[in-house]
Amino acid sequence: MFGIGTGELLLLLVIALIVLGPERMPQVARDLGRIMNDLRRTSDELQRELLNADHPAPPPPPPAPEPPTAVEPPSAGAAPAEVTTPTEPAETEFDREARLARERLEENAKRQG
Repeated sequence: MFGIGTGELLLLLVIALIVLGPERMPQVARDLGRIMNDLRRTSDELQRELLNADHPAPPPPPPAPEPPTAVEPPSAGAAPAEVTTPTEPAETEFDREARLARERLEENAKRQG
């Protein structure tokens, strides 16, 4: 480990114990362990990123086609079914709701006059 032998490591630990004292030594050891763990994790992530840098990212999967919706004939006394039109693949939920509201307004305007 860093070219330090067992004797030198023990000498460093004894010096640290004398300088820091027995009360602060466990906290310093924990902090040092956390720092080493963070450095190791960062090093692994950087190494993985550098190794994968020459591989292009895979293209996103194509959107799944929407299954066709069956339109049932309205039964007697039932409320009219909502007319559905095919949506664009890039259409968001908000856009779809706005389009349906606009279509309902146009239908109401045609009915009234």
